[in-house]
Amino acid sequence: MQHFFSTLALALMCAPLFGQSYSQKELDSLQDVLVSKERKDLRQIVELGNRIARNSKSDKQKFEVYSFVSEVYFSRNDIDKSVFYLFKAKDAAEESDNPGLLAQAYGSIANQYSYLNLTEKARNYLDLARKQIERLPEDSYKHKLKALAYLELGNLDFNDKEYAKANASYTQSLREFNSMSDKKQLNLYHFRRSLYNIGNSYYYLTKSDSAEIYLNRALAIKDIQNPDLKYYIYSTLAEVYSQKKQYSRAIDTLQAVIKDSAFAINSLKTEIYLNLASNYKSIGDDRNYSLYNEKYIALKNAVTSQDLKAINTVIDAEHDDLKSHIKRSDDKIRWLVYSVGIVVILSIIVLIVVNLRKKKEKRIYQSIIEKLENQVAAFAQADEKDLDTPEEEPRYTISPAVEQAILEGLQKFESEQQYRNADLTLPNLATQLKTNPAYLSAVIKNNKHNNFNGYVNELRIRYICEKLHGNPEYLNYKISYLAEDCGFVSHSAFSTIFKKVTGIAPSAFISQARKN
Repeated sequence: MQHFFSTLALALMCAPLFGQSYSQKELDSLQDVLVSKERKDLRQIVELGNRIARNSKSDKQKFEVYSFVSEVYFSRNDIDKSVFYLFKAKDAAEESDNPGLLAQAYGSIANQYSYLNLTEKARNYLDLARKQIERLPEDSYKHKLKALAYLELGNLDFNDKEYAKANASYTQSLREFNSMSDKKQLNLYHFRRSLYNIGNSYYYLTKSDSAEIYLNRALAIKDIQNPDLKYYIYSTLAEVYSQKKQYSRAIDTLQAVIKDSAFAINSLKTEIYLNLASNYKSIGDDRNYSLYNEKYIALKNAVTSQDLKAINTVIDAEHDDLKSHIKRSDDKIRWLVYSVGIVVILSIIVLIVVNLRKKKEKRIYQSIIEKLENQVAAFAQADEKDLDTPEEEPRYTISPAVEQAILEGLQKFESEQQYRNADLTLPNLATQLKTNPAYLSAVIKNNKHNNFNGYVNELRIRYICEKLHGNPEYLNYKISYLAEDCGFVSHSAFSTIFKKVTGIAPSAFISQARKN
């Protein structure tokens, strides 16, 4: 069967080269190939997922494919990309108006925002998910979604340190799972997560015995598809042992986790090192206390952002340098004062320059937004020529009827946002509009006052500016993701064109958008 799927996938991926289209049966088979792939094959998963979504007419299939790609990115801790595809899944769910898909989409976004500690945004999406759940008939599927919603509600209360409320939500989640008559729909991972979260919240409520009961119940469930959860369960169980002053037992539990060759979760490993240090200190083992405290500090620093590390390094270096100069002589101190004075003067100059630049960026941003709100068809043209200066195009005599047909085709092209296709070229658009490249180029030049590349690039930049202005979640995306979303093959090309069209860099535009 695996050989059949591989052959089918190859045939379907090559089909566009020969102008073939996909049947729904072929797309369904290709989706089976997608979900059977190992998650390490990220590039193949993304390419295959996008291919299915582009060709499918089923909003449900688009939702499932985008959700799967998002889940794969999340498992690789690429949260930005995971959120990007999650919002694509949301768009597909909204197109379908299927309450089950909408509940899953909104609930998944709430989960992501909760993970990022964006609690208020998470609550908003969770409310949307719960409203959609109420549209469903009373059955096992509804109980499952309600269970997941209570899980997320508990997580949000937990993030706010409302441990009693969190515990109540987790307990209700477990009740909903137990209310499912069709156990085939029960997801072991989420059921196990309910038990774990109940135990974890009991630990924070200092109810050690109750915590231990639920954590052991969670451990008793074997889930080979999601092995990482057991490490979190063992870690919390060790903290429960520490709470009960069973320090040696806690140490043995934590040591078993870090000795597991499959354990590779650095954020959790950091907590385990800290807990090991604390337990060793409690039993008077100073050598191991120092060992694991140093491991904790080293790993904690390793996951700290590079910017923070750089700042700390500079501060430490300046501090050491200042002490050595003071010890050497008053003359050194005098030079240090002079140096500080120069730095202050330079800093003032830099601040003035930066302030002037930000004022300019604000004026440009306000001008762009004003044009967007007034639905201006295109941005003001920059004085400089296009990066790739086009050759002088020959003049063609085009009948009014042909020109009108091309313009109507371009209007549809713009309204359907087909310019977001990164593979778009003048010849394939001409083919789509049933004309030739020369005619299409001439019509664009005469009516859009631009060459083909300039015309398409302005549409792409206008689209992403509208998204940044109207969809706050876009402000959290990386530049590379914004570039891909509007059709550019690289973030460098996107940044260059963005500045050419708008007059400011994408980062400056995003900064102004956040302020407004």
